[in-house]
Amino acid sequence: MTETGGGGNWRSRVTAMSNKVPTKWLVTAVVAVFLAGSAAFGGLNTVAADAQPEVAAGSAYDGAQLDIAVAKAVLIDGFPEQGIRPDEGKRFFVVDVTITNVWDEPVTTYDKIGAADNIRPVGIAGIAADTPPDNVVIVDDGTRSPRLQPNVPVRLAFMWQVDPGTAAGIDSVRINLYDKVYVSGGFVTYGERWNDPFVAAFTTVPLTDVGAGADAAGESGS
Repeated sequence: MTETGGGGNWRSRVTAMSNKVPTKWLVTAVVAVFLAGSAAFGGLNTVAADAQPEVAAGSAYDGAQLDIAVAKAVLIDGFPEQGIRPDEGKRFFVVDVTITNVWDEPVTTYDKIGAADNIRPVGIAGIAADTPPDNVVIVDDGTRSPRLQPNVPVRLAFMWQVDPGTAAGIDSVRINLYDKVYVSGGFVTYGERWNDPFVAAFTTVPLTDVGAGADAAGESGS
């Protein structure tokens, strides 16, 4: 006979919870736990280098919450038509990306809670893994910080302010693609959310300096 709160009861609750969570989310959680365990034993660098798949430019990484397809990156002086200008003495590094929300709830594009966490350029001065974009904008109409509706692909421009000489002479750039861990209401957290971004894949895309650029995202291969 199993006592209330005993091992058997705990296992049955865990089994019941797992049956309610889609397999895709469970796989994401397992990967995150594996990476965390590897880091504890000094193996994170090896795992990160060897296990992350490379996605072709323009092809989608199928994430647990978001599908992400990065087309290209550009350097541009600003977007005056949309009223988007960098600080004095700065330019924008822009990533042209199409994101599809494959979850069943809208997703913001803010950092720490939304899609702004899901891509980061690598090797660009002034942009670290923890540097959120200054703006996330819909390419078609200039809407800032949009909410991504389920199953609707949206072409976005992720913008970071950089110094004028940043990435001079570079014609391609690596973009890390992040996934997140699904957490449902339970013992610790109330409600549903996506936490703990981790690098799940990467892509290498062309980088072009378009100068003043009337339509940066559209100029190089819309």
